[in-house]
Amino acid sequence: MRGYPRQLRQAVLNMAGAGLVAPDDVIHLDQALGHFFGRTAATYIRRLERAGTVVDLVASHGQTVRHLPKKKKIAGYNVNGTLQLGSLEQIAAHTGKVVVGDFRQADVALGHEGAPITVAAMQRLLADPRESRLFVNIGGMANYFFFPSRRSPLNAAAADCGPGNSLCDILAERLFRAPFDRGGKLALSGQVSQRLLTLLLAEPFFKSDMVSTGREAFGQELADRLIAQARKLRLSRPDTIATAAELTVTAISNSVSPFIRRDPTVRSLYLTGGGIRNKFFARRLSDRLGGLKVVSIAALGYDPDLVEASAYAVMGEAALRSEALLTQYGQGVFCRHLPVLGRIVQPPQEG
Repeated sequence: MRGYPRQLRQAVLNMAGAGLVAPDDVIHLDQALGHFFGRTAATYIRRLERAGTVVDLVASHGQTVRHLPKKKKIAGYNVNGTLQLGSLEQIAAHTGKVVVGDFRQADVALGHEGAPITVAAMQRLLADPRESRLFVNIGGMANYFFFPSRRSPLNAAAADCGPGNSLCDILAERLFRAPFDRGGKLALSGQVSQRLLTLLLAEPFFKSDMVSTGREAFGQELADRLIAQARKLRLSRPDTIATAAELTVTAISNSVSPFIRRDPTVRSLYLTGGGIRNKFFARRLSDRLGGLKVVSIAALGYDPDLVEASAYAVMGEAALRSEALLTQYGQGVFCRHLPVLGRIVQPPQEG
């Protein structure tokens, strides 16, 4: 969300962190985000076209404001869900292009969590039959992708690890009046509290079998409890944010260590997402993973700021061809039905 205008960013954070939300506010934010996405995309498309690149479609994930992977009985039905805002029709109107979005909903309709959703596309973009590759995307949440070589005994796998930048961003703002911990400098200035870290690792997500999570678990409510507990332990502000950063590192390490142990051909951990700029994350991940080389995905020739967007482009193109994509990854997983991910919106036509 760091590229959003200030007021729009705050509106998203307010909704993502709110306990109760008025329907009017959801509708208005959906439209506002659609305008912003559409205008931004239109500007980028014009720039590409001036350089000779023709754009046929726009793929938009949208902005997640709620992710509810745990099922709950409503009116006799066991349901879960996820909500991404950013009107696809507004994007189509601004760009004049076919737009594909709402990628998570087809997976939810098949009884799954709707996340992680980019795995098939990421595998198409990043896997190499000659070597096993392990990737971690550190966005608001952190998630891993393991793509084995032909010789590996393991299957492809992917899941959320836990928080990425979410807790550190909130703490940077509340404790230091900074929008985020630039370069991890705030965390690097503190000492990790093992007592507080142990309490944080007892959060329900880490004991569950869920493969996805969000700010509902690692957002404002947890930040409130974290700050209160840090005060009881008489921790300094740098120690508090250092411990939150260590939670991100520990969650990632716990998730990816089994692949490193079982597949000795994994020689690097490739990072993507905004968290690659956080030096605390990179240093501590290498420490916790026995000195494994932790590098940006740029080492493979990919722009770390464009990897996720590229995955959605792959998914958008697949939707136009009605290509079903695998969404459930792990050891021994068999899926009888694969979803065609994405809703297609046509651009307006001149009368």
